[in-house]
Amino acid sequence: MGDTNTGLALAYAREQLFAEAMGARPGVPKVLVWVTDGASSDPVGPPMQELKDQGVTVFIVSTGRGNLLELSAAASAPAQKHLHFVDVDDLHIIAQELRGSILDAMQPQQLYASEVTSNSFRLAWPPLLTSDSGYYVLELVPSAGPGATRRQQLPGNATDWTWAGLDPDSEYDVVLLPESNVHLLKPQHLRVRTLPDEAGPERIVISHARPHSLRVSWAPALGPVAALGYHVQLGPLSGGAAQRVDVPAGRNSTTLQGLTPGTAYLVTVTAAFPSGHERALSAKACTPVGERSRAPRPAPRVAVGRGG
Repeated sequence: MGDTNTGLALAYAREQLFAEAMGARPGVPKVLVWVTDGASSDPVGPPMQELKDQGVTVFIVSTGRGNLLELSAAASAPAQKHLHFVDVDDLHIIAQELRGSILDAMQPQQLYASEVTSNSFRLAWPPLLTSDSGYYVLELVPSAGPGATRRQQLPGNATDWTWAGLDPDSEYDVVLLPESNVHLLKPQHLRVRTLPDEAGPERIVISHARPHSLRVSWAPALGPVAALGYHVQLGPLSGGAAQRVDVPAGRNSTTLQGLTPGTAYLVTVTAAFPSGHERALSAKACTPVGERSRAPRPAPRVAVGRGG
């Protein structure tokens, strides 16, 4: 018996079945049904979350002894609707219910998240109401534990909303409630995970200080989100014009030229990230007054002798 590499299969599905580059149409509902009889040999959580972040609705049918907590987290929210435990000989029992749930998910009324950062994400949905036919209520609650539910009421012609001020690397359950006396519309559910917090540069080192130049090095940002690049800014502590040098990603040092001898500077290294956020670290640096002069060599002694 070989390994069950479900995580690898999910990554393949995301790249080959649900990617726009491979023909998937934007705005069209996407559904994945995972039938499993046990545990996977590789991690399932990260690739499954990437699928859900991409707008894929995930149904799970477990015919074995799957881990309830892990499968509940992997399925789309709410788990009661998207996760089924059934013996393989009794699949017909859930067939009708599962079919109905899939058809509901295929309706073009999908709530989805985009522009996910470490502390915010944007929600969007097709127009379901008008300003005259009702309004929306959005609810946001942390998935992992107790936390205050945040609610936002929006007019019926709204089609998007951005939640901000969230915790990094955290899951949130979102519910979109269309309220109308004209149309009967079901609530829409979504689980979104914020990105890990970006890690800025660490431990600035000043070296090769000369009257008119110095070298700045730093430990690069090693967090889960790669920096797009760095910029180094240097200005005199006493005030005056500052200079800036852009450094591409992959490098962690630069030499600053054109400095004034005997001057104290503030050096700031800033990492820029795809989210638009920046993380900075500063340090003081001083240029020496002048080049060290070499001590003069003693004049050679010349012995003068008298001939005999």
